[in-house]
Amino acid sequence: MRPGAERIAGLDVLRGFAAAAVMLHHHGQYYDVLYPGRIPLSFDLGSGHFGVELFFIISGFVILMTIERKKTVREFAISRTARLMPAFLVALVMATVIRTLSPVPLLDTPTLPQFIANLTMAPSLFGQTNMDMPYWTLTYELVFYVGMGLILALGMLRWAEWFGLLAVAVSCLFIATLDVRLHHRSAIVLLVYYSNFFLIGICLYRIHARMARPVTWLALVVAIAATVLGGGEKSFDTPGRIYLPLALAFTALVWFAISRHGKWLAWRPLVFLGQISYPLYLVHVVLGFAVIRRGVAQGWSTLEGVVAAGMVSLIAATLMHYFIELPGGRWVRIALSRRQQPPAMAE
Repeated sequence: MRPGAERIAGLDVLRGFAAAAVMLHHHGQYYDVLYPGRIPLSFDLGSGHFGVELFFIISGFVILMTIERKKTVREFAISRTARLMPAFLVALVMATVIRTLSPVPLLDTPTLPQFIANLTMAPSLFGQTNMDMPYWTLTYELVFYVGMGLILALGMLRWAEWFGLLAVAVSCLFIATLDVRLHHRSAIVLLVYYSNFFLIGICLYRIHARMARPVTWLALVVAIAATVLGGGEKSFDTPGRIYLPLALAFTALVWFAISRHGKWLAWRPLVFLGQISYPLYLVHVVLGFAVIRRGVAQGWSTLEGVVAAGMVSLIAATLMHYFIELPGGRWVRIALSRRQQPPAMAE
């Protein structure tokens, strides 16, 4: 088995850390930005939102590792659909029901067009808002998958770093010449502000799989250096002096996780957190905020609300992992794979 073809426990652990960081950011800090009234925690959890950038680096690594084992775009599409859709559909229905029965301030009561648009994982491209706040990253992931699928269809996976460099160059040009907020749909399609993080992951996979070439190292340097321009609106316009060291730290962290030393991270509870990271990421805002709001009404302290919301989110994510994500993924793979099998030839 070639390096990189196996499941890497260190990356599961980092996924878990990233999902937990985003959850703590939302429960412990961003909730107070949206709904003032609680006594803020004595410590700041605001930087947890940077878990998204770590997710994108891991995604770049994992998707290239996955797609290199697929012979066709259909196989790749089936693997991604099986991985993402079962848990997403359940989380989407959950968010819709919660927001309908208990309207969330700053989020309108869901509409049918909004729900239908969210089924695509890219509602913003159709002029609709995301049903839940974390869903915006799924659109960027989807665009990245489509791009990688096109590269696979063209038989040009070997040129992935060059395509990545082109995407980063377009992103930098876009940031320098246009108002991203006024051209947000185009910015999403071009992965503005985030193509470099996917590229970092691609380069790290090449290095891990011992397939690195000079262009791999060039692309890695360029992808990291691009963060000197700072982050976008979703990263709260983080300045480059913070974004660049952050990108370096995340790159080093992923490099460590995929190295032979990464097994030191593979403590069973942390690996498990990584395994439930996707459903945890999907459900923690609408579900967690509902718990916090109820806690505030009952007079809970801020810390009690954050702990309760986190526990409920973890339990829900665990149930979704075992009863939805795993069996649903198997069902999707079997169902879609059967369709591509040629009918038996008549004797």
